[in-house]
Amino acid sequence: MLDFLKLAPLLDSIGVDSLKDLKDSEELVRSALQAFQTAAADFPAWASMLDENRPWVLWPLLKPLSPLASRLNVPALKSSGAGWTALGVDGSQIMPSHHEVSSCYLLNAGVARITYGGELPPLLKSEPRLYARPDDLYPLVDRRRVHIDELFVALERGLFEFGLLVELAEEVLALSGGAESETGAGTVLAMVDGSLIPWSLEKMPRPYMEDYLTRLEVLMCRLRLKGIAVVGYVSHSRSADLINALRVTICPYALSHCQTNCGHLNEESFPCSAIWPLSDRLLYQSILRTGETSSVFESAASVVKLMPEADATCFAYFRNEMEVARLEFPRWVYQDSALFEFLLAGVKAQCEKGFGYPVVLAEAHHLAVIRGPEREQFFNLIAQRLLTLGARTAVSPKEANKRRGFI
Repeated sequence: MLDFLKLAPLLDSIGVDSLKDLKDSEELVRSALQAFQTAAADFPAWASMLDENRPWVLWPLLKPLSPLASRLNVPALKSSGAGWTALGVDGSQIMPSHHEVSSCYLLNAGVARITYGGELPPLLKSEPRLYARPDDLYPLVDRRRVHIDELFVALERGLFEFGLLVELAEEVLALSGGAESETGAGTVLAMVDGSLIPWSLEKMPRPYMEDYLTRLEVLMCRLRLKGIAVVGYVSHSRSADLINALRVTICPYALSHCQTNCGHLNEESFPCSAIWPLSDRLLYQSILRTGETSSVFESAASVVKLMPEADATCFAYFRNEMEVARLEFPRWVYQDSALFEFLLAGVKAQCEKGFGYPVVLAEAHHLAVIRGPEREQFFNLIAQRLLTLGARTAVSPKEANKRRGFI
C-alpha cells in the first residue's frame, strides 16, 4: 500500500529538477541546431565524415539516405477508385509465474482493419495464443533447453504480432478480388505499434538470433512481394541516432577515435557531449512544421546489419498535430518512391483521423491490453481445466496469502 502522506514531500524535488532539466534541454537543443546547420550546409562532407569515423566511435553511426536539410511536406493521400486500407497491430502478454497453478504464458494481439473508400467492413479483434507445453516453456536453443524469460517472450510476441499483420494484409488483398489481389501497392498500409528493430535480439544466443531473423525475413518477403507498405510508428521516441551522428561534427579531433582521445573520461565529459543526452525528437521539434517529414536515414544498429540489405530498417521523423513521431520502414519500401509516398500520406491521414495518433494503432492497443481482472480470470480458467482432468492444483503460499490477507 502506498502512503501518499509520506510520498508528497518526496515529490517536491521533482519540480525543481524538472525546471533545471528543461533549461539544460533548451541549451542542448540550441547547440544541436548549430551542429545540424553546420552538417546540412555541406552535406557531402558530413556524410563522408561519418563514413571515415564509423569504425572508431563508441556508438553506431547512421547512414543518411537523403540530404540532411531536406524536409518534405507530406501531401494528402491520393484517392483511388478502390480506396485504401489501414491495418494496425499491438500486443500484450501474461508472463509465466511459478506462484500460479501453471507456468504457462499467454500472448494477446489486438488487430484493427479500417478501409476508406472501399467495401470492406471494419474489423476489430484480439487473437490470444497460449504456450503451456514443455517445449514452449523450455525451448531448444543451440541443442540446450533454456528457461524462457521476459526477453524471450517479448521477442516471440513481436514475431506473433508481425505474423498476424502479414496475414491480415494478405487477406485484405484476397478479399479485394481481381487484379487488386495481386499487389497492394498504394492500397494497404500495415502499421506496427513501436519499432521494427528487435533491439533486444542481440542479447540472445547466436542460434536463436539466426532463427529469429530467418522467420522475420520470410514475413518481410511476403509483404515485399505483395507491395504492402509496412511502417513502425514510434511515439515519444527516445532514439538519438542523429544526435550521435552530429556529435562527430563537433568533435575537436581530426579523427573521432573515442577510445584513444576520450577513453579516460566519463561520457558526460566528452567534448562532443555538448549536445548529449538529447533525443532526435526534441531536435526535430525545432526544425519540422506540422505535416512535414525529415530526411531519411538507415539505422546502424548491430541487429539491422544482420538483416538482408533490402530489409534494413530505415527511419524518418514526422510531425503531426501532437508530436514528432519516428517512422521506421524497410529499405525496399523507401526505394519504391510511389509506395513510400503512399506510406507517408497514409500515416498522415491516420494521425489526422486519430487526433495526433494513428487510429488503427489506438484501436489495436485497446484490444490487446490485458487488465488485472482478466489476468485473474485467465488463471482461474486454467485451474478449472486442471481440476476437470483430475489434477491437484494450488497456488504458492505466497500468492495465496497475497490474495487472502490477514487484516
